[in-house]
Amino acid sequence: MDLQLEGLSIIVTGASSGIGLQTARLLLEEGAWVTICARDHARLSRARAELDSTRLLVVPADVLNPEQANQVVEETLKHRGTIDGVAAIAGRGHHGSLLELSTADIAEEVSNKLSSLLNIVRPAVLALGDSKGCVVGLTAPTAASPNIGMGAIGVGRAALDAVIKTLALELATKGVRVNAVGVGLIDTPRQEARHAESASPASYSDWLADEALSRAVPLGRPGLATEVAAAICWLLSPLSAYTTGSVLDVAGGQQSR
Repeated sequence: MDLQLEGLSIIVTGASSGIGLQTARLLLEEGAWVTICARDHARLSRARAELDSTRLLVVPADVLNPEQANQVVEETLKHRGTIDGVAAIAGRGHHGSLLELSTADIAEEVSNKLSSLLNIVRPAVLALGDSKGCVVGLTAPTAASPNIGMGAIGVGRAALDAVIKTLALELATKGVRVNAVGVGLIDTPRQEARHAESASPASYSDWLADEALSRAVPLGRPGLATEVAAAICWLLSPLSAYTTGSVLDVAGGQQSR
């Protein structure tokens, strides 16, 4: 299917690995001009080499820093003159129950989730309004169905979910769409790091399968970053032109609402 993304200018944050990297890859395959950013310079350099495209702009930046996020927008406009979409993929999380984590950790989780979206959207709003573009964020089923082991993450996702719905209403008057993809258990480098941190004697694949079982994923398996990327790219495309304020779940049957 042609997603009608050819020639469009898209920013992808958190694009040095996992979902962000696969989203950038698919966008490039569809003919889009893509700006990628991430805070890890080494991984970002590897992503540049792996993607290897003349339609790729790489800007090292931590989007939790408003000035660096603004630079990503400025560099994109300098090179392309327009912004048709923003995929706000960057994020990090504190695992653990709400009783184990400090109030500061929980507050930081909420702040990080909101900042990773708003810091890149705010400076891009005028350009997005001019292009009648769109924004796609990430939420998760934990926003609606709390998980004890991801208490702070669930609180942060719930706050982000509210922000996405509110932005969708606010920016609709400018012709800008705002949606989210609800991600479940996805096989990414972050899960590999969690496996290493757990010191589990099980292999990574067995550990991940156990995670899917313990989280009662209806499809019974973890998802792939490519499966999430496909949903993000559809929401970025003109094919979803009448969709805003929505969450498209890629969570193996788990629901974000």
